[in-house]
Amino acid sequence: MRRINAEDGAAAVEFALVLPVLILLVFGIVEFGLVFNRWLSVTHAAREGVRTYSLTGDAAEGAAAGEASAPDLLGEISCVGTAPSVTQVRMECTTVYDLELLVFQTDLDIASTATMRKE
Repeated sequence: MRRINAEDGAAAVEFALVLPVLILLVFGIVEFGLVFNRWLSVTHAAREGVRTYSLTGDAAEGAAAGEASAPDLLGEISCVGTAPSVTQVRMECTTVYDLELLVFQTDLDIASTATMRKE
């Protein structure tokens, strides 16, 4: 009678069913943190680039300053400066993040734009 009501392996089976979801959740949280860090770096680069562009009036110098302000993204980030009006300058910085989350693989385009008035 004891064998019919025994649930000795139930916990192991439940754990085996839940484990893939938990692993996906943990790795998803880690990847989100990495993507968020990359976005912060791109945003900082856009702000630094537009600040330099605003002070010097040179879009190429602003783009170079923006790209140099993100040393962890050297060679992976590109910044472009524009002047949408006579009194404003804008810097847009972009990068690509290769998202690899177990079975999901895709490229995420991360972009940030900063606008400032000319000095």
